[in-house]
Amino acid sequence: MKYLFFLTPFLFFSCVTTDYDIEANDLFDDVNATVNETLEQTADYRVSFVFDWNKTDFPTDYPYSAHFSPLVGWVHEKDHTYFNEGQLASKGIEQMAETGSTSTLVSELQALIDNNEGLSTYTGSGLNSGVGTISIDITVNLDFPAVSLASMLAPSPDWFVASINVNLLEEDGGFVIEKTVVGHVYDAGTEEGDTFSFNNEESCPQEPIREIVEMPLGNGTFVKSSLCTVVFTKL
Repeated sequence: MKYLFFLTPFLFFSCVTTDYDIEANDLFDDVNATVNETLEQTADYRVSFVFDWNKTDFPTDYPYSAHFSPLVGWVHEKDHTYFNEGQLASKGIEQMAETGSTSTLVSELQALIDNNEGLSTYTGSGLNSGVGTISIDITVNLDFPAVSLASMLAPSPDWFVASINVNLLEEDGGFVIEKTVVGHVYDAGTEEGDTFSFNNEESCPQEPIREIVEMPLGNGTFVKSSLCTVVFTKL
């Protein structure tokens, strides 16, 4: 009888605890579902490349025909390496950096999107001087929250300005309201030349993409950030 006396409360207590756990788990699931429902699945942004490549701030060999080619790029998964420094430029990046042509690059990016590595490609306008703004509207989502966009800096051997792998998703799962980054200048590694000129000899072997910091644009350590500022504004 003593064993039965002690066993009965234990069974009752165990039963009550299990019911409580089930209710708590159900509540937790409901909260998670509510949070997921309230999170934005997509977000629209206006991306503005603000260029200030002027003769006063960048006097060395400043070209009379300074301009930028049409913006081109894509929305993709986080930390994609397509445009990254240290990588060899694709044929599409080479053509964009040397001539401003975007068609091959767009085709390459579309192939990556077809492989579920990105969401959309984008091609915008160019700028017929070194000073001004190019804007383009894009859409990101939770699976593909990062953006890479580039424009040929011209005239030049194979140089381009780019904003690479900009993640617009916060750690809490929401999208940023506004984000400003520096547009850096890169050498595609496909053509020789150390100043603002077209039709240079091909680099053989091809060299990896690298950031430009030396003359005539930089001081050997960096290029003034005023050359290109990129602003992402949520619409």
